[in-house]
Amino acid sequence: MQTPALPNPIDPNGTIPQFEVITAYFGTIDTTDPTKIDPGKEAPITDATPSVSFMHAGTEPRWLYDPKTAPAGSTANHWSQSSGTYTLSSKDEPLLTFEPGAAYTLVLQTAGTDGEAYGARFVPGPTLDIQEFQSSTCNIALPAPLTGNYQAPRCKDGAASTPMTITRTDAAAGGEFSPAFVIVGRIDPKNPSAEPQITYQSLEFSADSLLKFVLSDRPYRIQKFDIPAKAFPQSGYFLVTLLSIKQGKVSGNAFLGSTALAATGAAGIVHVP
Repeated sequence: MQTPALPNPIDPNGTIPQFEVITAYFGTIDTTDPTKIDPGKEAPITDATPSVSFMHAGTEPRWLYDPKTAPAGSTANHWSQSSGTYTLSSKDEPLLTFEPGAAYTLVLQTAGTDGEAYGARFVPGPTLDIQEFQSSTCNIALPAPLTGNYQAPRCKDGAASTPMTITRTDAAAGGEFSPAFVIVGRIDPKNPSAEPQITYQSLEFSADSLLKFVLSDRPYRIQKFDIPAKAFPQSGYFLVTLLSIKQGKVSGNAFLGSTALAATGAAGIVHVP
Protein backbone atom coordinates (compact mmCIF):
# COMPACT_ATOMS: atom_id res chain seq x y z
CA MET A 1 0.00 0.00 0.00
CA GLN A 2 1.25 3.50 -0.82
CA THR A 3 0.33 7.08 -0.04
CA PRO A 4 1.92 9.68 -2.35
CA ALA A 5 4.05 12.65 -1.33
CA LEU A 6 2.20 15.93 -0.81
CA PRO A 7 3.22 19.59 -0.36
CA ASN A 8 3.65 20.45 3.32
CA PRO A 9 0.83 22.88 4.21
CA ILE A 10 2.97 24.89 6.64
CA ASP A 11 6.23 24.88 4.65
CA PRO A 12 6.23 26.11 1.03
CA ASN A 13 9.53 24.31 0.42
CA GLY A 14 8.72 21.08 2.26
CA THR A 15 6.75 17.90 1.63
CA ILE A 16 4.77 15.26 3.47
CA PRO A 17 6.84 12.23 2.35
CA GLN A 18 5.50 9.29 0.41
CA PHE A 19 4.76 6.31 2.65
CA GLU A 20 4.75 2.62 1.76
CA VAL A 21 3.76 -0.38 3.85
CA ILE A 22 3.45 -4.12 3.29
CA THR A 23 1.10 -5.95 5.64
CA ALA A 24 0.44 -9.69 5.65
CA TYR A 25 -1.81 -11.71 7.93
CA PHE A 26 -0.58 -15.30 8.32
CA GLY A 27 -2.55 -17.96 10.12
CA THR A 28 -4.77 -21.00 9.95
CA ILE A 29 -8.55 -21.11 9.60
CA ASP A 30 -11.22 -23.69 10.34
CA THR A 31 -13.20 -24.17 7.11
CA THR A 32 -15.50 -26.94 8.31
CA ASP A 33 -18.39 -24.61 7.44
CA PRO A 34 -17.12 -22.15 4.78
CA THR A 35 -20.39 -20.19 4.97
CA LYS A 36 -19.60 -19.12 8.53
CA ILE A 37 -16.22 -17.39 8.67
CA ASP A 38 -15.43 -15.38 11.78
CA PRO A 39 -12.35 -14.38 13.82
CA GLY A 40 -12.99 -17.19 16.31
CA LYS A 41 -12.06 -19.73 13.63
CA GLU A 42 -8.70 -18.12 12.90
CA ALA A 43 -5.40 -18.89 14.63
CA PRO A 44 -2.36 -16.66 13.93
CA ILE A 45 1.06 -18.05 13.05
CA THR A 46 3.51 -15.82 14.92
CA ASP A 47 6.90 -17.45 14.25
CA ALA A 48 7.10 -17.35 10.45
CA THR A 49 9.97 -15.77 8.50
CA PRO A 50 8.82 -12.99 6.11
CA SER A 51 10.58 -11.49 3.11
CA VAL A 52 9.70 -9.45 0.03
CA SER A 53 11.67 -9.02 -3.18
CA PHE A 54 11.29 -6.76 -6.23
CA MET A 55 13.31 -5.12 -8.99
CA HIS A 56 13.91 -1.47 -8.05
CA ALA A 57 13.81 0.91 -11.06
CA GLY A 58 13.82 -2.14 -13.30
CA THR A 59 17.52 -2.81 -12.75
CA GLU A 60 18.36 -3.25 -9.04
CA PRO A 61 17.15 -6.43 -7.30
CA ARG A 62 16.08 -5.87 -3.70
CA TRP A 63 15.40 -8.54 -1.10
CA LEU A 64 14.01 -7.26 2.20
CA TYR A 65 14.33 -10.07 4.69
CA ASP A 66 13.51 -10.82 8.29
CA PRO A 67 16.30 -10.32 10.89
CA LYS A 68 16.42 -14.10 11.50
CA THR A 69 17.51 -14.69 7.91
CA ALA A 70 19.86 -11.75 7.42
CA PRO A 71 22.99 -12.77 5.46
CA ALA A 72 26.27 -12.61 7.40
CA GLY A 73 27.66 -9.11 7.61
CA SER A 74 24.45 -7.43 6.40
CA THR A 75 21.99 -5.16 8.14
CA ALA A 76 18.64 -6.76 8.89
CA ASN A 77 15.43 -5.12 7.71
CA HIS A 78 12.73 -3.91 10.02
CA TRP A 79 9.85 -6.36 9.86
CA SER A 80 7.48 -6.39 12.82
CA GLN A 81 4.94 -9.01 13.88
CA SER A 82 1.85 -8.76 16.06
CA SER A 83 -0.73 -11.54 16.43
CA GLY A 84 0.15 -13.02 13.06
CA THR A 85 0.27 -9.70 11.21
CA TYR A 86 3.67 -9.07 9.59
CA THR A 87 4.49 -5.48 8.62
CA LEU A 88 7.29 -3.64 6.86
CA SER A 89 7.08 0.12 6.27
CA SER A 90 9.19 2.64 4.39
CA LYS A 91 9.48 4.69 7.58
CA ASP A 92 11.53 1.87 9.14
CA GLU A 93 13.02 0.53 5.91
CA PRO A 94 13.94 3.15 3.25
CA LEU A 95 14.71 0.41 0.70
CA LEU A 96 10.99 -0.37 0.52
CA THR A 97 9.74 1.68 -2.42
CA PHE A 98 6.40 1.55 -4.22
CA GLU A 99 6.76 1.28 -7.98
CA PRO A 100 3.70 0.89 -10.24
CA GLY A 101 4.25 -1.89 -12.74
CA ALA A 102 6.95 -3.63 -10.67
CA ALA A 103 6.27 -7.18 -9.48
CA TYR A 104 6.63 -7.80 -5.73
CA THR A 105 7.02 -11.31 -4.32
CA LEU A 106 6.15 -11.89 -0.66
CA VAL A 107 7.18 -15.12 1.09
CA LEU A 108 6.18 -16.31 4.56
CA GLN A 109 7.96 -19.46 5.69
CA THR A 110 6.84 -21.48 8.67
CA ALA A 111 9.36 -22.40 11.36
CA GLY A 112 11.37 -25.61 11.55
CA THR A 113 13.59 -27.62 9.25
CA ASP A 114 10.51 -28.82 7.35
CA GLY A 115 8.94 -25.37 7.26
CA GLU A 116 6.67 -24.66 4.30
CA ALA A 117 6.80 -21.47 2.22
CA TYR A 118 3.66 -19.56 1.29
CA GLY A 119 3.92 -16.87 -1.33
CA ALA A 120 2.10 -14.01 -3.01
CA ARG A 121 2.88 -11.92 -6.07
CA PHE A 122 1.34 -8.52 -6.74
CA VAL A 123 1.86 -5.66 -9.19
CA PRO A 124 0.67 -2.14 -8.25
CA GLY A 125 -1.77 -0.71 -10.78
CA PRO A 126 -2.07 2.76 -12.32
CA THR A 127 -2.69 5.82 -10.18
CA LEU A 128 -5.95 7.72 -9.86
CA ASP A 129 -6.82 11.12 -8.36
CA ILE A 130 -9.37 12.74 -6.06
CA GLN A 131 -11.48 15.40 -7.75
CA GLU A 132 -11.97 17.51 -4.62
CA PHE A 133 -8.22 18.04 -4.15
CA GLN A 134 -7.09 18.60 -7.74
CA SER A 135 -7.25 22.40 -7.60
CA SER A 136 -8.16 23.15 -3.98
CA THR A 137 -5.98 25.26 -1.66
CA CYS A 138 -5.97 26.30 2.00
CA ASN A 139 -4.96 29.78 3.15
CA ILE A 140 -2.47 28.94 5.92
CA ALA A 141 -0.79 31.48 8.22
CA LEU A 142 2.84 30.32 8.21
CA PRO A 143 4.40 29.56 11.61
CA ALA A 144 7.52 31.40 12.83
CA PRO A 145 10.20 31.94 11.70
CA LEU A 146 8.31 32.07 8.37
CA THR A 147 6.03 35.00 7.74
CA GLY A 148 2.91 35.68 5.72
CA ASN A 149 0.28 33.34 4.37
CA TYR A 150 0.60 30.33 2.08
CA GLN A 151 -1.95 28.97 -0.39
CA ALA A 152 -1.23 25.30 0.33
CA PRO A 153 -2.04 23.12 -2.71
CA ARG A 154 -4.06 19.89 -2.52
CA CYS A 155 -5.51 21.16 0.74
CA LYS A 156 -9.16 21.69 1.66
CA ASP A 157 -10.64 23.45 4.68
CA GLY A 158 -12.99 21.38 6.82
CA ALA A 159 -14.63 21.40 10.22
CA ALA A 160 -14.35 19.12 13.22
CA SER A 161 -16.86 16.25 13.37
CA THR A 162 -18.13 17.04 9.87
CA PRO A 163 -18.43 14.40 7.14
CA MET A 164 -17.20 14.86 3.59
CA THR A 165 -17.50 13.08 0.24
CA ILE A 166 -14.68 12.49 -2.23
CA THR A 167 -14.88 11.52 -5.91
CA ARG A 168 -12.44 9.39 -7.87
CA THR A 169 -11.31 10.62 -11.31
CA ASP A 170 -10.55 7.38 -13.11
CA ALA A 171 -13.05 5.98 -15.58
CA ALA A 172 -15.13 2.87 -15.07
CA ALA A 173 -13.71 0.09 -17.24
CA GLY A 174 -16.46 -1.89 -18.93
CA GLY A 175 -19.03 0.03 -16.94
CA GLU A 176 -17.48 -0.92 -13.60
CA PHE A 177 -14.99 0.83 -11.31
CA SER A 178 -12.06 -1.01 -9.82
CA PRO A 179 -12.42 -1.59 -6.06
CA ALA A 180 -11.06 1.18 -3.84
CA PHE A 181 -11.10 2.24 -0.20
CA VAL A 182 -10.39 5.31 1.93
CA ILE A 183 -7.98 5.88 4.81
CA VAL A 184 -7.88 9.08 6.90
CA GLY A 185 -5.06 9.84 9.31
CA ARG A 186 -4.08 12.84 11.41
CA ILE A 187 -0.63 14.20 10.53
CA ASP A 188 1.77 16.67 12.09
CA PRO A 189 3.26 18.93 9.38
CA LYS A 190 5.99 19.92 11.87
CA ASN A 191 7.05 16.28 11.94
CA PRO A 192 6.24 15.25 8.35
CA SER A 193 8.03 11.87 8.44
CA ALA A 194 5.92 10.61 11.37
CA GLU A 195 3.36 7.91 10.59
CA PRO A 196 -0.24 9.22 10.39
CA GLN A 197 -2.58 8.42 13.27
CA ILE A 198 -5.45 6.57 11.59
CA THR A 199 -8.90 7.97 12.38
CA TYR A 200 -10.93 6.10 9.76
CA GLN A 201 -10.60 3.41 7.11
CA SER A 202 -13.40 2.01 4.98
CA LEU A 203 -11.67 -1.39 4.67
CA GLU A 204 -10.30 -2.86 7.86
CA PHE A 205 -7.05 -4.84 7.61
CA SER A 206 -8.20 -7.76 9.75
CA ALA A 207 -8.13 -11.28 8.33
CA ASP A 208 -11.91 -11.72 8.38
CA SER A 209 -12.54 -8.30 6.82
CA LEU A 210 -10.14 -9.01 3.95
CA LEU A 211 -11.66 -12.44 3.44
CA LYS A 212 -15.11 -10.89 3.14
CA PHE A 213 -13.64 -8.40 0.65
CA VAL A 214 -12.34 -11.29 -1.47
CA LEU A 215 -15.76 -12.96 -1.41
CA SER A 216 -17.48 -9.74 -2.56
CA ASP A 217 -15.83 -6.41 -3.42
CA ARG A 218 -19.02 -4.91 -4.84
CA PRO A 219 -19.41 -2.29 -2.04
CA TYR A 220 -15.97 -0.89 -2.95
CA ARG A 221 -16.60 -0.48 -6.70
CA ILE A 222 -18.06 3.01 -6.43
CA GLN A 223 -17.24 6.49 -7.71
CA LYS A 224 -18.03 8.56 -4.60
CA PHE A 225 -16.89 7.76 -1.07
CA ASP A 226 -18.60 9.13 2.02
CA ILE A 227 -16.22 9.82 4.91
CA PRO A 228 -17.97 9.95 8.32
CA ALA A 229 -17.69 12.76 10.85
CA LYS A 230 -15.58 10.60 13.18
CA ALA A 231 -12.69 10.81 10.70
CA PHE A 232 -12.13 14.46 11.70
CA PRO A 233 -12.54 14.42 15.50
CA GLN A 234 -10.57 17.60 16.31
CA SER A 235 -8.60 20.49 14.87
CA GLY A 236 -5.45 19.70 12.92
CA TYR A 237 -4.33 18.38 9.54
CA PHE A 238 -5.76 15.14 8.16
CA LEU A 239 -4.38 13.09 5.28
CA VAL A 240 -7.22 11.72 3.14
CA THR A 241 -6.08 8.87 0.91
CA LEU A 242 -8.06 7.01 -1.75
CA LEU A 243 -6.49 3.69 -2.72
CA SER A 244 -7.34 1.72 -5.83
CA ILE A 245 -6.94 -2.05 -5.41
CA LYS A 246 -5.44 -4.52 -7.85
CA GLN A 247 -5.52 -8.20 -6.95
CA GLY A 248 -2.45 -10.39 -7.27
CA LYS A 249 -1.79 -14.12 -6.99
CA VAL A 250 -1.12 -16.45 -4.05
CA SER A 251 0.63 -19.81 -3.97
CA GLY A 252 -1.44 -22.93 -4.50
CA ASN A 253 -0.79 -24.26 -0.99
CA ALA A 254 -2.60 -21.30 0.64
CA PHE A 255 -6.25 -21.29 1.78
CA LEU A 256 -8.64 -20.86 -1.17
CA GLY A 257 -9.85 -17.51 0.19
CA SER A 258 -6.34 -16.06 0.51
CA THR A 259 -5.54 -13.00 -1.56
CA ALA A 260 -2.80 -10.52 -2.45
CA LEU A 261 -3.80 -6.88 -2.84
CA ALA A 262 -1.78 -3.91 -4.12
CA ALA A 263 -3.24 -0.48 -3.31
CA THR A 264 -2.18 2.60 -5.30
CA GLY A 265 -3.08 5.90 -3.70
CA ALA A 266 -4.02 9.51 -4.31
CA ALA A 267 -4.26 11.94 -1.43
CA GLY A 268 -5.06 15.40 -0.19
CA ILE A 269 -5.03 17.25 3.13
CA VAL A 270 -8.03 18.46 5.10
CA HIS A 271 -7.26 21.39 7.39
CA VAL A 272 -9.54 21.63 10.42
CA PRO A 273 -8.98 25.02 12.16
